[in-house]
Amino acid sequence: MSDYFFIQSQDPYTEARVGHQYQLACQLASAGHNVTLLLVQNGVTPARLDARSAPFEELLASKVRVVADAFSMQQRELDEDTLKDAVRIGDVSDAIDAMLAGHKVIWN
Repeated sequence: MSDYFFIQSQDPYTEARVGHQYQLACQLASAGHNVTLLLVQNGVTPARLDARSAPFEELLASKVRVVADAFSMQQRELDEDTLKDAVRIGDVSDAIDAMLAGHKVIWN
């Protein structure tokens, strides 16, 4: 079993590749790997309570741990109360910790 750390900086509304990255993360988690996805920059937008994205909802229903970058949220005037329940708050240091721990890091 491997550890994967995805960093998603784009939203699924304007970039088609985002849905493919969500799918890959879900497939790896279903195969028994530990998978975390960090949402940064515009990647945090589907994590809002009122946001609708079928690929993102599938991601949240999977075994993938989803984390939103606090600074990116602050820039978009989002706080913990405006996030979907399954999304945790973190920051870019989570990516550094993952790299130092030897996780496979994939950035989009």
